[in-house]
Amino acid sequence: MEVLNPDLYAGNIIMSRVRLARNLRDMPFTLDAASGREVVKKVNRALVKTDTFNLYFVSNLDEITLEAMKERHLISNNLIANPECGAALVNSDESLSIMVNEEDVIREQCFMKGLRISEAYKRIDRIDDELAKNLDIAFDETLGYLTACPTNLGTGMRASVMMFLPALTESGKIKDLVAEAAEIGLTVRGLYGEGSRAEGCMYQISNEVTLGISEYDIIKSVEETVLSVCKLERELEEKLYVKKELVTMDRAKKAFGVLTNAVLLPYTEFLTLIAEVKLGAMLGMINISDVEAIDDLIVAVRPANLCKQYGRPLTDTDRDLFRAELVGKKLTKLKE
Repeated sequence: MEVLNPDLYAGNIIMSRVRLARNLRDMPFTLDAASGREVVKKVNRALVKTDTFNLYFVSNLDEITLEAMKERHLISNNLIANPECGAALVNSDESLSIMVNEEDVIREQCFMKGLRISEAYKRIDRIDDELAKNLDIAFDETLGYLTACPTNLGTGMRASVMMFLPALTESGKIKDLVAEAAEIGLTVRGLYGEGSRAEGCMYQISNEVTLGISEYDIIKSVEETVLSVCKLERELEEKLYVKKELVTMDRAKKAFGVLTNAVLLPYTEFLTLIAEVKLGAMLGMINISDVEAIDDLIVAVRPANLCKQYGRPLTDTDRDLFRAELVGKKLTKLKE
């Protein structure tokens, strides 16, 4: 079997995430306010030795802060919908996020750039072990970890990789990928998971099956699929873009020109244009070597995160104005 090197696909592979769902023995999956806050305290105490976490209660955060955290995948809509006792513990570099009183009582997440599912799992597994020492986790010898949603039974684990797939998107072959992934127990979703749409040619590939399969097998299946998808994407990029170099370069440089000169820049327009610029940078047609910085920029100029940077709520027009200014400065600096 051909062994593929993930380093060859920098740009296409954006981020790895491992998430574990856990509940407490002899307690409901949805806790009342008093019990829920008590669990938050126990989780907070349990994690003291693992990392430095900041504790955020949903009830103490304003709407913009909550939305900005959701844009960075640190919290979810389900957590936001539980202001009575919903909370999140987030470490300093935001690579670890522990949501308490979400759909399950505990949802542990680790994020790492690139294809690093195994490393992310090792980190979150240490967190999970520490929680298990301090809390009575709901586990059944036959079913594994007990979860609010039956599709999470077993390992309670979701391993996902965020990918940039412009050629599969433009060719329409992304639909075939969705169908083929389903056949092997994987799913292809938009940027924010189930029910969300793809933005800027970005997708999440993750496992669908958690019962009757080990964590190792989940990781292996997702990693192998991601690398196969990368290989297919690069083959299509060769046909669609590399062999049409002048057309591709023209598209990328025009997009760069708009992004560095725009006065107003709506987020949807930005996503379309930045995908062209990123592709051009990956193919060496635009002199930007730090492609990862483009991914960071995509997060930084999302609506709520823009408001956080500005320090107050913004109108749609003000957001578009501020985004155009930030994007223009950042891209110009990246190209220097």
